[in-house]
Amino acid sequence: MAKSYLPLFRPGQTVTFGVTAAVTAGTPVEVGSIDMSVAPAAERSAKVVGVAGHDAAIGDKVTVEVGKPIHELTASGAVTRGQRLEAAGGGKVRTLAAGAAVYLALTSAVEGSHVKAMVL
Repeated sequence: MAKSYLPLFRPGQTVTFGVTAAVTAGTPVEVGSIDMSVAPAAERSAKVVGVAGHDAAIGDKVTVEVGKPIHELTASGAVTRGQRLEAAGGGKVRTLAAGAAVYLALTSAVEGSHVKAMVL
């Protein structure tokens, strides 16, 4: 039987993230300091995930409005959350080297493991 695939989250869905620095409702948030976490977005951040749906303190969970799909992909080499990723061939993604940035890593991963990543 043929396999099928769906992204973890689709555009317009809300996603729950951990909070590593207090966030305020309606403000942009970026990748935080632990996997699947967010913090207020820094000026000119290249790691923006979406917009906080409500106020949340450090250690809380926050609902984030995301505008791009989030996928679970296979890492080629080590990946660190917050890095931009490119296609690595063989159905994998890797840290941006010379290609085009296609994803933003939301989790860290080692060779051959899964990495959660948002389409840029």
